[in-house]
Formats: sequence, structure tokens, C-alpha cells
Amino acid sequence: MARNTNRTAMKRREEAGEVVRPDTIVVASGKYGSCVQYAKWLISGLGADAIEYSRQTLGYVSMYKNVIYVGAIRDAEISNVNIMWQNYGNFGLEGRKIIVCGVGLGDPEDEGYREKVMKRSSSLPEHCSFYILPGKIDKDRLKRLDKPQFDKFLLDAERIYGPEQAALIRERAENDYNGVDYNALQPVIDEILATRQ
Repeated sequence: MARNTNRTAMKRREEAGEVVRPDTIVVASGKYGSCVQYAKWLISGLGADAIEYSRQTLGYVSMYKNVIYVGAIRDAEISNVNIMWQNYGNFGLEGRKIIVCGVGLGDPEDEGYREKVMKRSSSLPEHCSFYILPGKIDKDRLKRLDKPQFDKFLLDAERIYGPEQAALIRERAENDYNGVDYNALQPVIDEILATRQ
């Protein structure tokens, strides 16, 4: 998925006449492909580097002016994003453009859904931008250990999101919804491009 952020990759790009070090890195955290697909589109659309989420590699974000985090929404919380904010100082994130994208089954346009996700991901710095992107689900691809957790999530959905969003999420889960859409990324791409003008 990722363009390698190491020096060898930078040297190879320099020799090919490309930008030596892109100004943007995408951190993707997800198990089933939606987050990785969005990361691939961001790499292509922005000429960005990307890494899959790992505690061992998160330090790479300190090398970039712009950081885009793309994580799956689970129980109204963006997975693993809090690890980055707990290490905000260690990763040198001060003064950087930070964009957080949560990928889920709820309606990205629903204000109540957005507020729940933002509240549960409460450690997000105030100055970061926040987007919700439509995700996908294929129940047959769920790993054996994830199936009971997903079933529990569907049972708890009304308590977490309220009746309307819960009904929508359950319907999408039952019908193997695929809402992953390049166009949903346009505001994210536009925000990064604006920093380059």
C-alpha cells in the first residue's frame, strides 16, 4: 500500500525527478480495506507518503508538514487515533496540519452521528480537521474472532448512536454495504492543496 518513507525510497524518487520528500503522510488504520483504499487514493491524489498504523512507525509523522489519519469507526470511536494524540509531543505534531478521517457505516451527513464520533474520540486536538467517510462491510470477510464483536456492536448500536442511525447501520450491515467513494475525499484533498498555494 504505502510508499516507503525511508531514505532509499527518497533517493529513488529524487533520481526519477520526483519530489524528494512529500509534504504529506497518510496513516491508515483498518482491518478490512476501506481505510487502505482511501489511503491509496490520497497517495495518488496528493503525491503523499503513507504507512499502515503501527506503534513502531508512527514516529515517521514528525517528518511531514501535513498528517492525515484514516481510521475505522468502531463503537463511535476512531480506532487507534488516541495513540497518536497521547504521543502528540513525542511525534512533533505541534504546528502541523492534521486531518482525521473516520470510516464507518453511519451517515456521514448526519450531525448526531458526527458528534458522537467526535465525542468518543475526545482527545482530538482542537485545531485538527475532522471528516467522516463512508465505509463498507462484507460479513463473509470478517475474521472469526471479529464476528462476535461485530454482532455485539450491532446489538449495542441503538444505545451508542440512537434509533435512526442504528437502524441504518444494521440495514447496511445486513446488505453488505459498500459506500467507499473517491469523491468523499475531495474536501480532504482540497484542504491539503490549499496549504501548497
